[in-house]
Amino acid sequence: MQLTPARFLATHRVFTRRELIESLTHSGGRSSNAVQSSLEVWLREGRVRSVKRGVFVRSDLRLERSDFLALGARLAEDAVLAYSSALELHGLARSHHEDVTFVTRTSVRPLVFEERQFEPIRPRAGVARARDASRWVRSMDRGPYELRVTTRERTIVDCLDRLELAGGIEEVWRSCSAVEALEHDRVLEYVRLLGIDVLAAKVGYFLETHREHLLVPDRVLAALEELRPKRRAYMVRGRSGKLAKRWNLLVPEALIQEEWNGHG
Repeated sequence: MQLTPARFLATHRVFTRRELIESLTHSGGRSSNAVQSSLEVWLREGRVRSVKRGVFVRSDLRLERSDFLALGARLAEDAVLAYSSALELHGLARSHHEDVTFVTRTSVRPLVFEERQFEPIRPRAGVARARDASRWVRSMDRGPYELRVTTRERTIVDCLDRLELAGGIEEVWRSCSAVEALEHDRVLEYVRLLGIDVLAAKVGYFLETHREHLLVPDRVLAALEELRPKRRAYMVRGRSGKLAKRWNLLVPEALIQEEWNGHG
């Protein structure tokens, strides 16, 4: 069956101009000018809304969480859902977040739409320089959408790296502690890619405190230990804590207490 503009709109709650044109020129046999004319009619009639240049949503439906995630994934051509949004997609988030966070190399600006913040984050230098950064991205189905999201291993490391982008240390710790399995060598490889000594200590401490649950090999912990900072460092910048000697890391007392209480 030939794809018509009406059928496209009926099956796409969130879409880009590029998706619309590619779908209707390839499967609908229409010219790009004809497709653009259909879009202009929809906008005039109020059937769709423009979120930003080239990105649209239907006006007649109440958007669901999957729609907002799909929207975030379309705000830049290379957008990858990350941090708190990635925790959510991997089923690890311990709290509900309305905002959407994504990584992009572009200069797209933050956006507020329907009282939700869409926050673009530049990737760390190690990722930006990587020849094959796609190794740290996977596709995941959510509702009618296929979304690009950071891998489980990258998500854990990213959230320990940028705590403020995933709700703070306590929430990050609880969320990461919910993971049931990790590819340990992939975690180590990604930490090495980023090349941040304090992060190596954070990840090492996390894996050490979950070594039985996650079956962490001694060699992985030893490799991370070699990457730790030479001087004492804060797990949370400016927040005092108890020294984890192996990692040269000052860990907040509340986090240690939580571990003792068995929530890790």
